[in-house]
Amino acid sequence: MATNRFLGHLVVAGFVERDGKLLVIRERVPHDDPDAPIVMNQPAGHVETKETFSQAVVREVLEETGYNVKPIDLVGIYQKVTEDATIVYASFRCELTDPEQHPIEAPEIIETLWLTEEEVMARQDEHRSSTTTSRFKDFFAGKQLPLETITQFDWN
Repeated sequence: MATNRFLGHLVVAGFVERDGKLLVIRERVPHDDPDAPIVMNQPAGHVETKETFSQAVVREVLEETGYNVKPIDLVGIYQKVTEDATIVYASFRCELTDPEQHPIEAPEIIETLWLTEEEVMARQDEHRSSTTTSRFKDFFAGKQLPLETITQFDWN
């Protein structure tokens, strides 16, 4: 019996706190449409070839926010199945390694904001998706697993 197989999408998201506020991005989705709606999200993006989850979240946070971070805990693993795709998200709690914000490389990013939990959750209608909201809720609930929960092999 033949089955349709495809490679799923692997996505990482980073949660970065400073002084009781969470770093969030506002981005245009879809990214290539200048008239697309602007939504709120965690800094996030796809894992690239030959990249571990940890390497990907460091890169994505830097590209989308201009901040250097290191992952310290795993917030959760999420799977979203749609009609035409399967997406696996790995969300990490990260800490700043440098308080200075560098230029943002990702052209789809409108702005970065430091918001309190109350501010983030009061703006749920701006969240990119219900998956985004679930990840925010898990982070604010204090969910965390040791980073070592994921065994990451660097093939470089």
